[in-house]
Amino acid sequence: MSPRLARRAVLFASGLATAGAMTLTGLPAASAAAPSPSPGAASQLSAGTATAAARPAIKCLLRVHLPHYSHHSDAQDKHRVNVTADVKCNRKVAALKIKVRLYKNGRVYKTTGWRSNVAKSKIAHNAARRCVKNQKYQGEAWAVVKFPPGYRPPVLNGHVKSRVVVIRKCKRS
Repeated sequence: MSPRLARRAVLFASGLATAGAMTLTGLPAASAAAPSPSPGAASQLSAGTATAAARPAIKCLLRVHLPHYSHHSDAQDKHRVNVTADVKCNRKVAALKIKVRLYKNGRVYKTTGWRSNVAKSKIAHNAARRCVKNQKYQGEAWAVVKFPPGYRPPVLNGHVKSRVVVIRKCKRS
């Protein structure tokens, strides 16, 4: 995996520890556990159904990728720095919402509005702004997952930040 696509993540549901992601899990009510506190940028959240055998768990992963110089805008001479985020679930959910923020040197540089969809299993969004070389950039994302009827709690929220990266040059490598 190239460094510009590397992710910070904490995946507590799978037992992996990679920083910048958050797992939102919908579990059958009979096995729903209370959220446990966790170190770092993420925690496991659980939701379930009234009939444990009838509905399998729904797991959703919120990830924010590292900010990077956008090669797409390079072709158009726009010289942008870009951060992307996404939510991917193992099953369709009632609704997904995501919002992304880009920081430059610790200050808000760009904040998107909410992007949403219904009856899907994934959603993605990005924040981009003019690239300034030798600056520190960081990404942040928020997500809301609305589970199908019968899952409890019916809605879960997630939030995650990437690590800070320095972009040395604003041109294609």
